[in-house]
Amino acid sequence: MWQGATPDVTARLALLTPSSESFTSAEERALQPFFTNTDRSVVALRNLPEATKGALFSRYSRSAKGVRRLFLDEFLGQSSAVAAAQEGLVGEAEAALRKAEAFYARVLADYGDDSVGELGGAHIAFQDISQIAAKAIEDSRIGASYLEKSTRYVRFDDKVDGRYRYYRDRRLLASPLADDFITCMDSLFEAYALSFPLLTEYVQQQHPIADIVFENALTGQAQRFGDIDDDEFRKSAHYAYTQAVRARVCDSLRCFLPLASLTNVGVYANGRTYEYLLTKLYADPLDEVQNLAFAANHELEQIIGPYIRRANNARGLAQQEYLCERRQAQMHWAKVVQPTMPATAQCKVTLLRYDEDAVDSVVAAILFPYSEYAEADLLQTVAALPADAKERIIADYLGERSNRRHKPGRAFERADYLFELCVNIGEYRDLQRHRICSPMRQQFSTAIGYDINPDIAAVAQIKAMYEQAMERADALFRRLVTDYPAEAQYVVPMGYRVRYSLQLNLREAYHLIELRSGEQGHRDYRRTAQAMYEAIKAVHPELVRGMTFVNLTPDIAMGRLRAEMRSARKRLSQA
Repeated sequence: MWQGATPDVTARLALLTPSSESFTSAEERALQPFFTNTDRSVVALRNLPEATKGALFSRYSRSAKGVRRLFLDEFLGQSSAVAAAQEGLVGEAEAALRKAEAFYARVLADYGDDSVGELGGAHIAFQDISQIAAKAIEDSRIGASYLEKSTRYVRFDDKVDGRYRYYRDRRLLASPLADDFITCMDSLFEAYALSFPLLTEYVQQQHPIADIVFENALTGQAQRFGDIDDDEFRKSAHYAYTQAVRARVCDSLRCFLPLASLTNVGVYANGRTYEYLLTKLYADPLDEVQNLAFAANHELEQIIGPYIRRANNARGLAQQEYLCERRQAQMHWAKVVQPTMPATAQCKVTLLRYDEDAVDSVVAAILFPYSEYAEADLLQTVAALPADAKERIIADYLGERSNRRHKPGRAFERADYLFELCVNIGEYRDLQRHRICSPMRQQFSTAIGYDINPDIAAVAQIKAMYEQAMERADALFRRLVTDYPAEAQYVVPMGYRVRYSLQLNLREAYHLIELRSGEQGHRDYRRTAQAMYEAIKAVHPELVRGMTFVNLTPDIAMGRLRAEMRSARKRLSQA
């Protein structure tokens, strides 16, 4: 039960996780003006231009490096704005910050207007945190932007000081099952590492580079790799192929990775969002997440202190207690109210509910802004229109969409759909990024089994290791879950399934389905997006006729290839 989040500050400071990176004295001096610390795993950015911070976080999501090492290696000295800050403007910036903080505190005290907290923001990097902690941070939908270390572009089998990079929960390490936890986690990473070269060889054999036709990034000419005689074109094609193979292998093998796997998350948010995020993290049942709340609070105090002080004052503590009590109530009633004989088949995508009058609601909303009549009257009138008239109105409202970024207007928000998705946890990580949805998920567990993808199934040695790893993780989870219900989630590999309820409107459905069905996407969420499209089409065909950028092609083996060639084109054009 929640005990309140007013920790002894000295004890909490001792728990601030040290960074796995190390820097020389000169590097520390170079970093000091731009980061709130040089030795901890949670760090906020300061005194950097917005464009630099955005570019830095973008690279951060596709790099194995920490944010400070990345800054030193690729950004320091590359920006005139950074150089100006180094030459003496830091003091002026800090003075301006103190002045702004004082003004904000005065405004908040005088007016108590929470919306003022939306006018200032900060960048913060969470490094070496578990997948579960990352999901807890990213669950906040409004007011924040996230970039997470990619399982597609970065391998996860590297070691630090001879140890695989996964979170070692304090309670689990103090439990009688500590040795079993370490053994199980190590075995998952060892299987991931052993499978990488095996699966790389298999993908290359199935899709040999000599058989692939590449498009010249500069001329547009298409040639088989063996026929390419231009050195630059050949280099670009080989690089694109290598990257596409690597992405395929990473996509297939991420199902080995447990939720204890360490990741990095970069966050940009306004002050109001941080206040709520910190309050929620303080109330989380996991010790790791509570410590991250304290660490983030400590760093943000140096950047936007007045904006987030209510996260853990008397008001914040009351809110934390409220959140914890509501969670306990939900857990109680979920145990009391249970189906006596569950009969629902386990489907990857199920359309549970939709608006039967969606077409009339959308058409009325299309007319409303340019009408003089009440919407109730428009709804009644639209209901009497023939079907072909409604279809013409919808088609004209959509117009000619040249690409998927030509999104429908807000009238499409009048149609709602509730889906239940039964997807592997790796896929859930990708779908969680969509914000204009009302999502709910169950706790991570091994209860509803795991997926086995075609690549793993095709290589007998990998398949055997995978099945053994899943069974070992399941056995340990079942031994842990009674006494450690929250912490047991750390041992669950991403290949296991989770139920994910997703309510979204038609406008967001256009965005999600067209984006996630794209040829460069992961095969798992492509299938989900395609199934969602078919489900909506079955009940409202007239509303999805404009969804012209859905890619219904089955699994595209080298789906990343075209995107990698586009990257090559940019590199060549800038050379």
